[in-house]
Amino acid sequence: MNLRAFNLNLLIVFEAMMAERNTTKAGDQLGLSQSAVSNSLAQLRVLLGDPLFVRIRNEMVPTARAIELIGPVSDALAQMQKVIAPPEEYRADESKRIFRIGMTDYTAFVMLSGILARVRSASQSIRISVQNINASQIHSSLDNDEVDICVGSPSETNDAHVAELLFHDDWVCARRADGNKRKMTMKDYIAASHVVVGKNLSNHVDRALAKVGVSRTNIISIPFCLAAPVVVEQSDVYLTLPRRLAIEFSRGRNIEICDLPFATQGFSVSMVHHSRFSNDPGLKWLRRVIGTLDYKLTVLAAA
Repeated sequence: MNLRAFNLNLLIVFEAMMAERNTTKAGDQLGLSQSAVSNSLAQLRVLLGDPLFVRIRNEMVPTARAIELIGPVSDALAQMQKVIAPPEEYRADESKRIFRIGMTDYTAFVMLSGILARVRSASQSIRISVQNINASQIHSSLDNDEVDICVGSPSETNDAHVAELLFHDDWVCARRADGNKRKMTMKDYIAASHVVVGKNLSNHVDRALAKVGVSRTNIISIPFCLAAPVVVEQSDVYLTLPRRLAIEFSRGRNIEICDLPFATQGFSVSMVHHSRFSNDPGLKWLRRVIGTLDYKLTVLAAA
């Protein structure tokens, strides 16, 4: 028997004939003409080597072979219906899924509490595993299925990945507050000692300063951001950092935030996922959670 000769329509016609025992009625049920049903039956008879239905008075009566086949055929069609049916709606309140989110220290610091609060309000059983990634690792992490979603600032684009812009941020300077908040001048900035968060004693800020013909004095670099606010609050060093991070760092600390006295280019934060998972119901739900959070600075700055 040539299985490739079978198609779904033949099985559907067979099931309708078993129910109706009449080619005209079976055609009405399926939206087919009587001749189309008869043609399908003719194909089935050849493929299966059995008449399947014989006419007795005004009814097409199934043969023993047809009766034997109806159970497996109905089961097969039911399974196929499940395959082609749209995915069931994701029920967060019933889910025990573990979502893997790739984040930098910065995005975790300013966003994770909001994400967790929204998830916990919808489900007490969903869990989140945060993976530490940087901008250059976003695409490889998604390609290697190490994370479900990345939140950060991709250094390049990838045609296989979908990026959704969440917000923009700019750069400010944090320093220990002395009670006399004042506008920061270029003279103040250049005269100060600076801490740099990163592996090197220079970064994009130094390149921006070089374009206007000045330089600053960087006395320490630290590879992790959590120590930065302690260093700033307990010494006289300045720290240039994203505004949202500065707002979080300054909460409950003797730190003031100042606009920079020179122009720097801001950056965007996006949520990135692999296109092959665009229709995953759970990930669609999580992307809505992250994408609809309020990232306004006024909200982030609120006490």
